[in-house]
Amino acid sequence: MSELAGLGEGLVVRGRVSDSLGVALPRAVVTLSGVDGGKNLAKTRSGGDGTFEVQAPAEGDYVLAAFSPQLGTRSVEIRLDGRAVEVELMIDVPGAVTE
Repeated sequence: MSELAGLGEGLVVRGRVSDSLGVALPRAVVTLSGVDGGKNLAKTRSGGDGTFEVQAPAEGDYVLAAFSPQLGTRSVEIRLDGRAVEVELMIDVPGAVTE
């Protein structure tokens, strides 16, 4: 049984959702799905500081997406291979200059 201790940690995706100006986006919908599309495997909302955490069902390749009603969606492909993954999802602000 000790071999399984900590196994779930390698399936955790943590991160933060912000706009392209660095402002946290609270209550953004964060979803995890397979790279081939299909249903959402995990879903949550970002907290007041934009942070989130979702658990994947198994190791493998996934698409992590964040949706803000005001700004739209940002998605990235991630690979879970036994280590927790941290992701910063930045959604572009239309017309903003970020340099």
